[in-house]
Parts: sequence; C-alpha cells; structure tokens
Amino acid sequence: MELEPFDWNVVIPGYWNRAILTPNGIAKRLFKIPLGTGIEVFIPVDLLEPPQVRYDGIMVRVEDRRLIIGTAKGSFEALSKAMEMGRNALNTLPDTPVLAAGFNVRFKSVGDRSEIDRLVACVELDGALSDAGYEITGRLLNRKVRCKNSAFEKGIVTLSLDMQEEAAKIELNFQRDSRDVKELVDWLNAARSDVEKAVDHILSSCGYTAYQEVK
Repeated sequence: MELEPFDWNVVIPGYWNRAILTPNGIAKRLFKIPLGTGIEVFIPVDLLEPPQVRYDGIMVRVEDRRLIIGTAKGSFEALSKAMEMGRNALNTLPDTPVLAAGFNVRFKSVGDRSEIDRLVACVELDGALSDAGYEITGRLLNRKVRCKNSAFEKGIVTLSLDMQEEAAKIELNFQRDSRDVKELVDWLNAARSDVEKAVDHILSSCGYTAYQEVK
C-alpha cells in the first residue's frame, strides 16, 4: 500500500493577538520579509473564518486560541520551514500565553487499504456490533507513545489510524505541553533529520516501509 502525504502543519495553542498578527504583522514577525514584499491574503467570503496569509509555500492562520502554520507540500523540507515560522512567532511575541506546540504529519492511502483495516479491526467489538444489527462504517484507532532516548522524549506522539468509507488515513501528532516559551521553541527546533527518522521508525513499526513525499 502506498501512502500519500497531505495537510502537514504546525499548531501552537495560545492566546494570540490578532491585532498584532495582521497580514503585515505575520509578514514581519513570522516570515521576516521586508514591508511591501508580495504576500497572498485569502479572506473567506462568509467572513466566518480568519484570513489566511500565504508566502513561499507556507500558509498562516490565526484562530481564537491557536496559531496554525500549514505547508503547501507534504515534505520534511516544507515542515521544517513551518517549524521555523512557529519559532519566529514564539520568539517575537514571547509574552503571549501559550499552552503547547505541535506538528502534524499526515498520510492517506493510495490503492489497497487492507493493511490499515487489519490494524484498526477489533474482532470482538466488530462482531458484537454486527450481531446487534449495526453497520460499521468506519474505524478509528489512537495510540499515545513516548519516544524514549530521542529528540522527542519530552513530549507525546499520537498515532491515529482512521479507516472510513471514503479514505484511510495515518496521522502523527508530535506535541509538547508547556507554558514555557523556551521549551516550545526547543520542541520546534528539532532537526529535520530527527523528524524524518521518528516518522520512518513509527511507520515501519506499523508495517509501512515507504511513502511518497510531495516535492
């Protein structure tokens, strides 16, 4: 089964000030580009969602209680850039009350999905529900693990396997809970090679040996 990356991002829960993180504020503090440099600003037509600022393949959105920095491509290079933007936000706004910092690596299956189905299946529970007349339309399995003796041992990695009718997904969330800005900066300062190694190791532990990065 092939895995295709999608929606890789960095998320920093906190009480971010939208009056400071305007599109120009994001350009100055996160992207660190000169005033007047061309950026893209996307505003939802219904005005119910916050605007999104895009520059050099990175998208930034400031919600009520979290800062989301997304990547246009599912690659470790792009994720490293998003993590840098997260560090910039923390360093330039150190008085912002923050709660945690994390980054997400997500894949969806291409073609055969039997391997994910095998991992998330629970024979006893599925049998009991089927015998009771229920139709199972999806399965979700979560595991929280601590990566001992690694760059991520101070946080938690959540592995999610999601088997739905329309798609099968594998998601990895690397998160550290802390109110200390320096600790969160350190978390987002993980080397690209360490992130890639951790993802490879977890996927191989689940029986997956390869995936296709989006270049």
